[in-house]
Amino acid sequence: MRAHLVLDFDSTMVTVESLDELAAIALAGRSDRADVLARIRSITDAGMDGSLPIDQSLSRRLALLRFDRTMVERLITHLLSTISPSLRVHEQDLRRGADRIWVVTSGFHEWIDPVVEALGIDRSHVCANHLLWSADGVSLGLDPSSALASPRSKPRAVRSLGLSGRVIAVGDGMTDWEIRDDGAADEFIAMTETVARPTVVARADLVAADFHAVMERWRSSDGHRPATTPG
Repeated sequence: MRAHLVLDFDSTMVTVESLDELAAIALAGRSDRADVLARIRSITDAGMDGSLPIDQSLSRRLALLRFDRTMVERLITHLLSTISPSLRVHEQDLRRGADRIWVVTSGFHEWIDPVVEALGIDRSHVCANHLLWSADGVSLGLDPSSALASPRSKPRAVRSLGLSGRVIAVGDGMTDWEIRDDGAADEFIAMTETVARPTVVARADLVAADFHAVMERWRSSDGHRPATTPG
C-alpha cells in the first residue's frame, strides 16, 4: 500500500520557528526586544522538548506579542527564504506525491498555507491553528476553535484524515513523536537538520539529518516508488 508523509512545519520544513521569527518582526524598535525574544524562544524550546504542554506554549508566546496582517505578510516572505535546503532538492518529488503528503502543525494557517502551497502541496492538506483578527487587521490571539492547540492534538488530527496505508510522521518535537506513540503513525522520524532535541531523538525510529533520509525512507515504504532528484 502507498505510504503517507505527515510533516511538521517549524524547524522541519523550514529552518526556523515561525512564531519566533514573527516576534522578531513585531518587536522591532522596542527597547525590551532582546529580553522578550529570549523569553519567547525559551517557551518555544520548552514546548518542543515536552517540558511545557503545547497549549501553554502557544498561549504564553501569543500573550507576549502584538502583530497585524502586514507583519504576517512580511513573515511569509521571510519563511519562503528559510525552506529547508534539503527539502528544496526534493521539490519535484513533493509535487509528484503531494496527494500523500500532509502538514500537521501547531502553527497557524495564516502563514503556513502560502509556504506549503509554494512547494506544490495544497492547503487542504494542512492541519493547523487559526488566529482571530480585529476589523483593522490586528491579531486577537488564538481562535478557540483551533484543533491543534491542545495536548495530544496531533494524533487526533492525523486519525481524522483517515489515511489508508503506512503513515510516517516527521518532525523535531515531542508533539510529532506523539503521533506514533498514540498509534496514529507507523513510525516517527526525528528531523535534526535544524535542531536535535535529545528527548525527541531518543524516541525516534529513525534520525534524519536532512530530507534525503526522509525521502529514502518514504520510497522504501511505498509500493509506488516516486522518481527522485539526486541529493
